[in-house]
Amino acid sequence: MLILVLLGLGTWQLQRKVEKEALLETLAQSQKNTALNVDDIKTPTLFQPLYATGQFVPDTTIFLQSKIHQGKNGVYVFDVFQTQGGRYLLIQRGWAIKEILNPPQGNLRIEGITRVPSSPNYFQPANSPPAYFWIDLKALSQDLNVPLLPYYLVANTSHDPRILPTLPFPLPPNNHLEYALTWYNLAFALGIMLLWNRKYYLKKEKL
Repeated sequence: MLILVLLGLGTWQLQRKVEKEALLETLAQSQKNTALNVDDIKTPTLFQPLYATGQFVPDTTIFLQSKIHQGKNGVYVFDVFQTQGGRYLLIQRGWAIKEILNPPQGNLRIEGITRVPSSPNYFQPANSPPAYFWIDLKALSQDLNVPLLPYYLVANTSHDPRILPTLPFPLPPNNHLEYALTWYNLAFALGIMLLWNRKYYLKKEKL
C-alpha cells in the first residue's frame, strides 16, 4: 500500500512539473508583449504588460507589512493612480525599508505588469487599516473611497530612489522532476526491502 502511495506522489509531481512549465512559459511570453493602455482595454490577461497615463491620487498610500527584500524587512508601497480616462488603478510601486508617503505629483506614465491579488493563507494576519498584510481590492475601494479596478499593476519604476521596484513575475523554481525521482526511488527502495524480507523469511521457514 505504501509503495502505491509513493508512486502516486511521484506521478503527482510529474503533473506539477508540466503545470509549472506551462506557467513559466506564460510568464516568459508575457514579457515579450507590447504594453497596452489601461484605458483602452476592459479586462487584461494575467501578467499582461500595461501602461497608464495620469496622476497619483493624494492620501491613498497603503503599505503591505513585513516584506523581505535582500534579507531586510520592509514594506511594499502602494498608491492609487487615476488614469486620463478616469479609472482608478492600484499601483505597487516597490519595496522600501520604511513607510514613505507623498507619491510623485504631476502627469506621469506608469508601466508595469498586471496582477490579481491572491487569497490570504492561514498564516497571514487579518487586515486592520492602516495595517495591511494582503491585497483586498474590494475592501480597499471602500477604505480609500475610490472604485478600484479588479487588478493592480506592479510598476517597472517607483519614481522614487528610496523605493526599489519589485519583480512583477513570480518565478517559482521547477524542481518537480527531482521530487518525482525522490518518491520513485523511495518506492523502489521499499520494494527491494520488502522482497528481501520476504526472501529472508521464506528461507528461514525452510530451515
